[in-house]
Amino acid sequence: MPRPVVLVVTRPTVRKSRIIDYVGELHLGLLLRLRTLPLMIPVVEGVPAALTQYMEQMRGLLLVEGEDIHPSRYRAQEANFTYLEKTHPLKDEIELRLLRHALRRGLPVLGICRGSQLLNVVCGGTLYGDVQKEIQAATGNAAQQGSKQALKHIEQAGPLYDACRHRVTLVEHTPLRRWYGKKTLQVNSYHHQGIRDLASRFKPMAHADDGLIEGFYDPKAPFLVGLQFHPERMLPDYTGNWRVWRAFGAAVHRRARKP
Repeated sequence: MPRPVVLVVTRPTVRKSRIIDYVGELHLGLLLRLRTLPLMIPVVEGVPAALTQYMEQMRGLLLVEGEDIHPSRYRAQEANFTYLEKTHPLKDEIELRLLRHALRRGLPVLGICRGSQLLNVVCGGTLYGDVQKEIQAATGNAAQQGSKQALKHIEQAGPLYDACRHRVTLVEHTPLRRWYGKKTLQVNSYHHQGIRDLASRFKPMAHADDGLIEGFYDPKAPFLVGLQFHPERMLPDYTGNWRVWRAFGAAVHRRARKP
């Protein structure tokens, strides 16, 4: 049986004055390990006109990291514009179209980091413009007053996903709790946007100590999961990290067997 195709959109970056598109090798390696066929969609002009052909092959969708999601894509507040960093409108357009198609067809979707934020936005949720600044302001700067320790969601010294770790608590009777078999995890974190209002179709699966939703799912869908942290980057730490990916792969294979 041919491997079912999982689409994943690349991330443009500058290399020696030229723009190149890439997907991290950890994502690609895991998709191959799951006996799926990763198909990378470049973020270049002309791709939107070709998306219909890409969609014909899609049996699953993986959404990964990237620039900020532009506030025009959801019910934004002033803070979303105040703290906005680099965006990529073409990447937004490509991923939004693919995701809407996947949702209409009931295809498995795994959203990681920015991918989880995009999944929430498309389904009606909203985002923080800057998680740390807004949550601390909302709690009256409780962290500075000593009543609550400030939680660090991003390592400012550089893009080191594993340099910044914090605790998340897993919600009972959810897939995430079942996959990990633990009440708490120490997860990697490198993001400044984050989920403000969770879309109504989703149920939370994990919370950081400051209340931020770090994982969610749709209990009525075959596989519709968003994770703010990166399980692929800490595979040796918990067996649950592999179980997340294995569950996604199994859902893709089940969907591929349907007519």
